[in-house]
Amino acid sequence: METLSLSVILLRVNKETAISSHQPYLNLNPSFQRKYEAWNDKLKTRFIETILIGRAMNPIWTILNEEDGSDEVLDGMHRLSTALSYLNNEFGLNKNYMTINNAEDYINKKFNQLTITDQSKIRVYSFIFNKLDSSYSQDKNKLKDMYEILNRSSKTLNDYEFNKVLYVPFYELIDSKKSELVKLKIFSNLNDSRGKVETEIIEIIVISYIQQNSQKSWSSISNLTEDWLMENIGETSIKINEFIEKETSNINDILSRLIKFIELFYSENLFSNDKKLFKTFYLPYKFILARCIKHFKNISLFNRHYKEMVEQFKKQIFEVDIQQILSCKARNAIFQKKILHFIDNIIIEELNKSSPRTFTKSMISTKLMEQNNLCNICKIVIKDTDNYHADHIKAWTSGGDSIPDNLQILHKRCHELKHNG
Repeated sequence: METLSLSVILLRVNKETAISSHQPYLNLNPSFQRKYEAWNDKLKTRFIETILIGRAMNPIWTILNEEDGSDEVLDGMHRLSTALSYLNNEFGLNKNYMTINNAEDYINKKFNQLTITDQSKIRVYSFIFNKLDSSYSQDKNKLKDMYEILNRSSKTLNDYEFNKVLYVPFYELIDSKKSELVKLKIFSNLNDSRGKVETEIIEIIVISYIQQNSQKSWSSISNLTEDWLMENIGETSIKINEFIEKETSNINDILSRLIKFIELFYSENLFSNDKKLFKTFYLPYKFILARCIKHFKNISLFNRHYKEMVEQFKKQIFEVDIQQILSCKARNAIFQKKILHFIDNIIIEELNKSSPRTFTKSMISTKLMEQNNLCNICKIVIKDTDNYHADHIKAWTSGGDSIPDNLQILHKRCHELKHNG
């Protein structure tokens, strides 16, 4: 156990300053920590009030990192971050949330606007630190158990916050694409706090894995996600690392396709610009994205079908009372499962319209004879030794079929010029 004033903590959270002062570095954001702002004005103001009146608070818990001798914060990161943020004049107090009698004296005041006495109270306020040994960082199950002891018994963490301790490598995969995804309106409309965006992305991934004929019970999407994480990623460091090694490429591909699918759907106005309608239809939007990820393993195939699918989604889902069609009174688990199957059927019906992407050898040889062995663009003879391509006049990804009337034979260079020009 160790007791530190806020001034000393300020010194130790800066790695270079801590090292030069021969103090252990205090790492507020180790890999298992939450990396987003979860506290609002009320929580911040009430916490600074706690310091001003000298009220006691729960200890901060840290874990020793043997590699660099630093102390990594396990529990208490938001308390320390808030205190340091206020000390650095990054926010003012909101009198509406203060409970002390002279709250009017603190209206919108930042640290440097306080009296010398109040500034001193904050600088010297002492935090108690309980230190755990390095075995907690090496054993993820042990770390998760401690996290549960510290947090499940107080303010309840959501599933994302609680699971992040165990699933750090998986969440880091999600975070690698998050900056691209939050630029897209479907996610930018969400309140990005307490892992909301990450949770939505993970749920889309999980829903994309579901088999249509699965008999698995479906009480809620969050429970479905929790079960999937346990079954596919596991609960031990070994299992998690095995999953990451095996699935990193696949998860990255899923996220890349998700970005492209959203962009193309927006180009066809699938998502409503009306905030109320967007909120109403968010669940079908989410399921459409998830099931497109399941059925379209490459962008080329998706390019061929997305415009027609948008028309069907609008006609069969967004322009009708979908709950009445599915005979559901509420948007419960029964509705969710039915709409997933309903969306699947629309996608599969569209996929069944696909023609093969490649031309047969017979078609190619016949077409070359019809062209008198001339390239259909440069009109120069195609020799037996030339590298020539069978080209869709109307691109296959734009709905062009692999039939003789849509075939032309081109020199390789002419084919490349056509598609790169």
